[in-house]
Amino acid sequence: MEKPGQWPPRPQLDALHARYVVEVVEALSLCPFARKCRELGRLHRPTFDDPPSPHQAARRLADLVTAHPDAEVVLLTFVTRGALPGTPPAPSPEERAFADTELFEEFVREVRDVYAGLPRVPARFYMVAFHPAYTRVDTRRPLTPDSLVPLLRRTPDPVIQCIRADLLDQIRRQAQAAAEARFREEMARLGPEFLILAERAIKADPELSQDIARHNFDSVGAGPGREQLEATIADILASRRALELE
Repeated sequence: MEKPGQWPPRPQLDALHARYVVEVVEALSLCPFARKCRELGRLHRPTFDDPPSPHQAARRLADLVTAHPDAEVVLLTFVTRGALPGTPPAPSPEERAFADTELFEEFVREVRDVYAGLPRVPARFYMVAFHPAYTRVDTRRPLTPDSLVPLLRRTPDPVIQCIRADLLDQIRRQAQAAAEARFREEMARLGPEFLILAERAIKADPELSQDIARHNFDSVGAGPGREQLEATIADILASRRALELE
């Protein structure tokens, strides 16, 4: 049955997605550059009220970055009924495809490929899927930094997070330099011969995403941090669910 009244209720939806950014990502320090990016006006959230094709989504990203060359984070947001557990099934096959986590991840891969193939792409972006229906893969096993990741990515609607590649590359270089400096300091305390060995042996960790995952696991993987994470996301998703059940 079609929902009476105007759908989607954009002001309420926009507010819920803004809450996720501020109350989850920023307040729990899940991303080292999120707050600064938003405060500088370099975070954008183009919203699709109807499911687009991969080409339409990729083109929207390219057009936005052309209009805003300083854009660093773009959250392609897809308003999707039935994506959140506990809501009625989506009324259209297109929305039902977005409501399925595996099909949505396939869509993200297609958008990534189409965007990379566009002529004169204004900037490179790393793209990952966020989805309200994400759950733990195996509840019988202890939570790990990797298995925590999908629990952090439970947005009110399906989202493709697009982070500018040169921004991540810059942060990665800064993290590597800081790690090298700490290592040199530790070796210098042991004596000059150890510092010489350190200079020859330094091999920085290039995986910024793994560093962030470990930090997030330490912060919200258990205890009060995990409780705050679950309570905040549950409240946001409950408000999102209510929009479909009213």
